Amino acid sequence: MMKEDLSADTEGRLLRNNLYDNTLTTPKIIPITTKHGYVSVTQQGLPNRTAIVTYHDLGHNSASQFHDFFAMPDMIPITAHFTIYHINAPGQEDIANPLPTASIYPTLDQLADTVNDVFDYLNIKSAIGFGVGLGANILVRFALKYSSKINGLILVNCSTRGVGWLEGFSLKWPTKDIPEQRWTESLLNYLIWHLIGSTSESSQYELANDLRDHLENNCNVRNVIKLLNSYLKRTAILITQSNKKMNPSQSLQCSVINITGSSSPHKDDVIDTNNQCDSAMTSYVEFSDCSGAVLDEQPAKLAESIRLFLQGLGYISHLSIPQYSIANRLAEQTADYKRQHGSFSKVPRRVSTQIDSGHYINDDPTDFEEELQSPTI
Repeated sequence: MMKEDLSADTEGRLLRNNLYDNTLTTPKIIPITTKHGYVSVTQQGLPNRTAIVTYHDLGHNSASQFHDFFAMPDMIPITAHFTIYHINAPGQEDIANPLPTASIYPTLDQLADTVNDVFDYLNIKSAIGFGVGLGANILVRFALKYSSKINGLILVNCSTRGVGWLEGFSLKWPTKDIPEQRWTESLLNYLIWHLIGSTSESSQYELANDLRDHLENNCNVRNVIKLLNSYLKRTAILITQSNKKMNPSQSLQCSVINITGSSSPHKDDVIDTNNQCDSAMTSYVEFSDCSGAVLDEQPAKLAESIRLFLQGLGYISHLSIPQYSIANRLAEQTADYKRQHGSFSKVPRRVSTQIDSGHYINDDPTDFEEELQSPTI
């Protein structure tokens, strides 16, 4: 049994060993040409199912942010029932070729239009959007402009505000084209702050090191700077509640779940976004003992929140609550840890063990899903 005093790095490696690696989770790459440049889309899940469309945050791409998450045992019941399309912003995929120096990178509104181009190319009539940070902002813009194409929004660390002076000043506004076209400490520190927040805790420090390694070895710095400049020039998104709306294009017409961590650097922005949305169609979820890297720090809790949200939309209703509720198990583990280490001690991240799809009761499992069943780890 996994001991709770294992380091976060060791626990992370153990959890990654539990990922499913099969035709369900192995990404398929789909190159698509849009009005604003080439984008790489990856696909997981089964074909011809209800679509979930994801969009990554700054400094990430589909591989670093979503592929492993959808291959987790907790997410397999969802991955097995949906077709998941992960959109990479232009030039952000791993080991991407550098974009031409003179090229003008799309604005966030134009990136939202590229999402529509992807929908048209893949013949997606409607989908559930799942965005993180920058990706959440882009999917909100898309949902406002193409409301009939979004059935629901899962937003992690979503900010609908324009860029603040402090955010711009922290990078000596604007970064423009850094002459060296290389990773600088100020650029790396900004991205790590954006993705995690404070790195004072040892677990965040390990995450920061992983992110630094990913940025320096997998990402093209010129392309990341171009996307970052577009983000730092973003305009505020005006959202009105449906009962007060003057213009339908300013009101989200779908259910929304806003998710953040208790110590996320974007927590106030998420609360502000949530307050703008129609309270009858919006939920707010905040994970304790969690910074901005929600998918890395609280994957089990996030998976359960997504499952409940999708069931509220009328999907996967045949999946019952897990045999042992993730939330209850996490609460029990937290209480046990604090009994052993003191009531004011901070519980380390990833103290939960994963459950696999066999713990879900499926009234009518498919032959494919039966192949996924495996002994509990």
